[in-house]
Amino acid sequence: MKLEQLRILRYIVEHGSLKAAAMALHKTQPALSIAIKNLEDEFGFQILDRSQYRLKLTPQGKTFYREAEILLANAKHLTLLGKQLSQGNEAKFNICYEQVCPENRIIPAINKTYQTFSATEFNLHSGLRFSALEQVKNGEVDIGIGPWFHLFHAQGEFDTLRLGEFEIIPVISPTLLKTMKISRYEQLLRLPNIAMPESKFQFDSEKLAYNHSSKQFKVNDALTLKALLVSGVGWGFIPSHHIEQELASGTLKHIELMDKECRFSAEIRVIRQEKRHHGPVSEFLWQQLQSK
Repeated sequence: MKLEQLRILRYIVEHGSLKAAAMALHKTQPALSIAIKNLEDEFGFQILDRSQYRLKLTPQGKTFYREAEILLANAKHLTLLGKQLSQGNEAKFNICYEQVCPENRIIPAINKTYQTFSATEFNLHSGLRFSALEQVKNGEVDIGIGPWFHLFHAQGEFDTLRLGEFEIIPVISPTLLKTMKISRYEQLLRLPNIAMPESKFQFDSEKLAYNHSSKQFKVNDALTLKALLVSGVGWGFIPSHHIEQELASGTLKHIELMDKECRFSAEIRVIRQEKRHHGPVSEFLWQQLQSK
């Protein structure tokens, strides 16, 4: 059995006749007929039903053809992979994308890169706060997308691309407040706090936000954080773009304090190691994000 025989079979099935398939493949009808006859002789059963004007698959042929399509698709993928690897494209490409960042600008760029380099295996990671910077620094990912502060320059030599800003605000469910009215920091400390665990960086600590409540609930992702906030487990900081509907409906309430700042903003940047060689996939994604 040869791949060319399976390709011929696919063209015959798709076009319904030897004549149409031969024209599409730029081959003669006898050549196609011989190729299918040899395939049938090899396995000992009839693949095509020739009793009618339009060629159709026999019951055994339908089963055989389903597997043949899978094999042809794999062969096409392998050919594409070989060509892309020969051009120096990355076999694997790792991205760390923190959930605090808005998706509307980032996901389309990643999708276009994946469609352009479909032979490359893409791995999208997430994690604790500042995991994008941490994984880039440790060489675990090719590109990181996450919050950026100017003090990060001291962590290593990076190329960065500014994508915009995001805002973090403290919120609480009205069900947790009940009859209470929170206006001062001291009152807030009496309530349970839900927070993302700090990273391993020395500069990172709970002091980055005022979440020194006596009761702590740690979560690893923004979606779970949001669900816990809505359910009234505690109060916490969350990017405002994640809870626009909840704020509008009153499911969550922005905590306004008289003695503490109630809104914090940070840059969103794409990060990669400055001295590391970046292949075609990395450069393409960088350009896509830069052009947005």
